[in-house]
Amino acid sequence: MKTRFENLPRASEVMDKAQELQENLKDSAKKAADATTQYVEENPWKTIAIVAVCALALGFLLRPAD
Repeated sequence: MKTRFENLPRASEVMDKAQELQENLKDSAKKAADATTQYVEENPWKTIAIVAVCALALGFLLRPAD
């Protein structure tokens, strides 16, 4: 798919770097998601406890002021 920026050398270079950055971020997110999934599968009760504590803390912090 050609864009109007492909005719400009600098813009094309920036687009290439942006696409490379996007690929790197996508790979990093995939690795983080895989690691999270593995941790949750190996430690389900610990994960439930962590989520419960975080939910209680968040609920305490976001409660309406008296």
